[in-house]
Amino acid sequence: MHTIESTITHSFEASTANAPEIIGGPTPIQAPRPGDTYRWKVQHGRAEKHVYVQIADALNPEKFDEPLRSGIATKGESVLVKLLERGNVPTRIKITSAGIIEVGVDRRPRACSI
Repeated sequence: MHTIESTITHSFEASTANAPEIIGGPTPIQAPRPGDTYRWKVQHGRAEKHVYVQIADALNPEKFDEPLRSGIATKGESVLVKLLERGNVPTRIKITSAGIIEVGVDRRPRACSI
């Protein structure tokens, strides 16, 4: 017999089991773009996905306010964590002096509001 509590508990466990989470990184990547590029591994359900974070050349965290400061200092991890909390798994995150941009699976860049 299933009780309401066991149904709610099972539903919560199933939803958190499929929640995206970081399982590896940052791994520096040699890219033909200026700046630093890192790869993060994300487990999203049964799929392992790679998220690439591109940080513009010569960005110094001390010269910027949040969220750029922590985004640069953590090699994009702080930005990625906030996106994963929303259920978003972008393919790429770009951190520049103009702001943070996420590029989704559909390849369209959009300003990242974190």
